Amino acid sequence: MESNQVDIEGIINAGSPPEKQDEQDRSAREVRFQMVIPPEMCKLIDNARKLTKTSRRAWLLQAAQEKLERQGKL
Repeated sequence: MESNQVDIEGIINAGSPPEKQDEQDRSAREVRFQMVIPPEMCKLIDNARKLTKTSRRAWLLQAAQEKLERQGKL
């Protein structure tokens, strides 16, 4: 009886894409949120990040990491 259930589930799931473990692991490690900043600060950030050609996200993460390291929290 159990082998029939396994066969049935195999047929049902045959068209389903396999679960992406990497995406599940990443979502468990990341916290997503929106952030609102003043326009002038955004301009300053954009000007600063142009030198390194990084995205706003990467630039802000690096800035936060540097600050936490200076405070001895990382």
